[in-house]
Amino acid sequence: IAVNDRIGQSALELAMAKYGELAVSGHLSRVIPMSDCGQWLSGGTPNTSDDSYWGGGIPWISASSLKSPWINDSDRKVTVLGVENGTRLVPAGTIIFIVRGMSLISEFRIGLTQREVAFGQDCKALLPAPGIDAAVLFVAIRSRTPEILRIVDHAGHGTGRLATDLLSKVTLRLPGEGFNER
Repeated sequence: IAVNDRIGQSALELAMAKYGELAVSGHLSRVIPMSDCGQWLSGGTPNTSDDSYWGGGIPWISASSLKSPWINDSDRKVTVLGVENGTRLVPAGTIIFIVRGMSLISEFRIGLTQREVAFGQDCKALLPAPGIDAAVLFVAIRSRTPEILRIVDHAGHGTGRLATDLLSKVTLRLPGEGFNER
């Protein structure tokens, strides 16, 4: 597990370095607000007292379980019935990030789904628009972490809240049209 975690961290560091290299070289010429990067979705939580909703095979991502940039599993899993009664499924290649929780006080948790998952109401999902590569979008958003943390407001009991209307205005640098064909 430790080796896999280190490999994942190294992959993220390489992706961030490559993104920085592209920015310096001028290949990230398209500047757009996050609101225009894809479809935004809210999650939900099925009734936790209904056992027919929990213990299935579908990972359910929450503020407490989103700890890795590569989302493929969770300690909590929902059933198909649970998905139909309170949460939402997103496919591989979806970006999920925390918008409410204690972790937002000091860190911006964001991940890229590697498989279909469900997610809770403390998270938002962003399905990349056609023509926007999910991995590039993930790194572009992650590169704006300092700015994103500055717009977190403090709710009660030490909880941070990231207002979607403010987050949607954060601009991202993405490759210009035709970049992927080179």
